[in-house]
Amino acid sequence: MAAAPGRLGIVDIGSNSIRLVVYDRQARAPLALVNRKAAIGLGTDVERHGRFAAPLFRRALEAVSALVATARATQVAELALLATAAVRNAANGADFCRAVQARTGATVTVLTGSEEARLAAAGVASAFPGASGVVGDLGGGSLELVALDKGEAVERSSLDIGPLRLAERHGGRLDAAGRAIDAALADIAWLKAWRRRPFYAVGGAWRAVARLHMAHHDYPLRIVHGYRLSRRRARDFTAMLEQLGPGSVARIRAVSTRRAEMLPWGALALGRLLHALKPAEVIFSAQGLREGFHFGRLDTATRAQPPLLAACQALAGRRRLRDAAPALEAWLAPIARRLACRRLVGAACILADMGWGEHPEYRAPLALQRTLFMPWPVPDHRQRAFLALALFVRYGGQASGGEAAPARCLLGEDEANDAKALGKALRLAFELCAGQGGALATFPLAEHGTALRLTVDPAATVAAFDKLERYAASLARVLGRPVELRRSRARQNPGAV
Repeated sequence: MAAAPGRLGIVDIGSNSIRLVVYDRQARAPLALVNRKAAIGLGTDVERHGRFAAPLFRRALEAVSALVATARATQVAELALLATAAVRNAANGADFCRAVQARTGATVTVLTGSEEARLAAAGVASAFPGASGVVGDLGGGSLELVALDKGEAVERSSLDIGPLRLAERHGGRLDAAGRAIDAALADIAWLKAWRRRPFYAVGGAWRAVARLHMAHHDYPLRIVHGYRLSRRRARDFTAMLEQLGPGSVARIRAVSTRRAEMLPWGALALGRLLHALKPAEVIFSAQGLREGFHFGRLDTATRAQPPLLAACQALAGRRRLRDAAPALEAWLAPIARRLACRRLVGAACILADMGWGEHPEYRAPLALQRTLFMPWPVPDHRQRAFLALALFVRYGGQASGGEAAPARCLLGEDEANDAKALGKALRLAFELCAGQGGALATFPLAEHGTALRLTVDPAATVAAFDKLERYAASLARVLGRPVELRRSRARQNPGAV
């Protein structure tokens, strides 16, 4: 069977786990068709013995072989096997790579620490275009640190202070490990110049910290990517996690057992970095090495695409008419220019017709859920919430109701009001044009003093004028300014609503 064009598979051979991700296509916002992992702990004992133990060698070889077979069954056009610190540091790492090639015919690329850091930073930059700050990717065997300046990596370092290595090296003593982390960070000359910038946390150990913090605070989403903590909140929480004993760790259900066992060590590493960097905030990223490798395979034009708009295009899927989004955005300009979240208007316009194929009774809640919980990790949590609330209102949902609470509670009052206004404006637009974006030119919306004036040609729409008046009045209440409707042919004085 022929390979699917652009389909990319990556087997990431790490110290804690071995994971396969197959991306559906090489695009700005791809979806993972397959995402499977085997928790092997390949890096265990490498610090003490310098090599893979025979049972782990065998289990890892079997896991890689099975994942390669799975990738090939999905007809990948390209398959990359990337090995990080565990294989890099083990005396029999090269033997392992040869065994994989003999078993599968696939070549393992062993990344240097610098290459690992570069790919992790590229993954973060692909999700946060123009990001400036420090990226930290914590694996079981190493910590990669990269300084990003407007999305470009300008400094990078790799340190052998992953949780597995720290635990083995210091016999389970967190105090000794903390001093070792401080000493390793002090040796990075460029780090001081990057204090008080955002810190982007990558890696399974730190994702586990984020998940536990979400569960501990009843956060409405369970999506790690884009989760943000102030330095103080992050430091208070990591300090608590560092004190967890074996009994407390065993009772944790928000993360896997293996991740829970490493929580104190991952928290320790994050806490020491917070002390050294004093970052403005901590931003957790689900995108790292694998996403960075995929991003590097894209052409220049595709990499330059805004990732949020690309994700929204993919989420919207098959729309009735493809010209609706740009026409909607142009029509909304007089409203959008006064919205604090106006940069999200284009994304909302792309999604505005996503529910047309659903039953009318369920369009509002389905639009909210699909947007709030979209599988693409690109939007941050406030962007998800804003777009979800706007789409919910666009389909007639009540923003103050219980269904909208998960989105509403992630937004400030002004942001929630802007989302409501945008949703009501979209509802009015679709009532006018029935999804035919080009038809909106027949119904110009313009500034008129302190008011907005909408000119309606009754011959160009089947919408009842009294219904348009109700929608306009509803929009006016949210905007806090009049919305005037004027019949273009009836020559009547406009009535402010």
